[in-house]
Amino acid sequence: MKKLNTHEFYRLATTINPLTSIEDNSDKPLGDILWTMFSANVALNLHVGKKSNFSSSLKRSAGALMRTMYTIGLPSTVADTFNADQTKIIPAWQLSNLKQAAADFETVLANELPGLATYIVSQKGIYSTDDLISNADQHFPDETLKEIPENARKDICEGGRCLAFELATASAFHMWRALETVMGKYYAALKGKTFEDDQIQRNWYEYIKALEKAGAEKKITEFLDHIRKEYRNPISHPTDTLELDEALNLFGAALSAIGQTSKAVVDLEAKKKAVTLPAASSAAVSLASLAGPQTAKST
Repeated sequence: MKKLNTHEFYRLATTINPLTSIEDNSDKPLGDILWTMFSANVALNLHVGKKSNFSSSLKRSAGALMRTMYTIGLPSTVADTFNADQTKIIPAWQLSNLKQAAADFETVLANELPGLATYIVSQKGIYSTDDLISNADQHFPDETLKEIPENARKDICEGGRCLAFELATASAFHMWRALETVMGKYYAALKGKTFEDDQIQRNWYEYIKALEKAGAEKKITEFLDHIRKEYRNPISHPTDTLELDEALNLFGAALSAIGQTSKAVVDLEAKKKAVTLPAASSAAVSLASLAGPQTAKST
C-alpha cells in the first residue's frame, strides 16, 4: 500500500493536453514544440516506472506517445534537449501523428481514472490521518517509546492503520496485542523473569494477578483490569464485532495503558541505576582505603 498523490495526475494532464492542440496543417520548426514535448515526456516518465499506478493499457499508450516524440526529434536526455537543433523542420504529417498519439493517451487516461482505486480517508477523532496510517507509535514521548518492544510498536502501527481505514475490530485486536506485550515487559522489569519463565497461564486475569504479586503499581493493575473486563473480554469472542466509535475509544484507552505501563518500566530502570551507582562508588572508596596512603619513592 502506498499513498497516492492525485495532484500528479492533474499535472500530467496539463502537460499532455497542449500536444492535442498543436497546429498540424503545415511544417514547423522543432523549436515550436520542443519544450511542450519535453514537459510531457518528463511527466510521463514519472508514471511509467516500476512503481507506476498505470494499467498495462495506459502504459502502452504512454509508450506510444513517448516513441512518437522521440521519432520527431525530442532528445532522450536533458542536456541533449538544450543542445537540440531547434531549426529542424518537422513535417506536418509527423505533427499530426504526435497530436493523435496525445489524444489517444488522453482517451485511455479518461477511461482508466474512474476505475482507479482512490479513496478519501476521513479523520478519526483528533488523530491525524497521516499519523494513524504511517506512525501511530509516535504518540509516546521518546523516553517511553524506547521501552516499548518492537513487536508492540508494530501492533500499535497496525492498530492505527486499521482505525484509519475503519477496520474497527482489527484495530482493537492489534492494540490489545500491543498492550499484552507491554504487560510482559513490565513484569520482566519487576521480576527479572518473563510470564513464561514463571509459567503464568496465558490470559489477562492471570497476568494482572501476577503483576500485582510482583509489586506493580496499583493504578496500573486496576486500569488493566478495567480494560480487561469492560473492553477486551466483551470482544474476545469471534462472533463479536466493534463499531467505529467503540474502536476509537478503545484505541485511546489502549494508548493510555501502554503509555502508563511503559513509563513505569522507565521509572524502574531509573531506580535500578540510582541504586547501582552509589553502590559502585562505595566499592571504589573501600578499595582506596584498603590501599592505604601513598608513600613517596626514595631517590
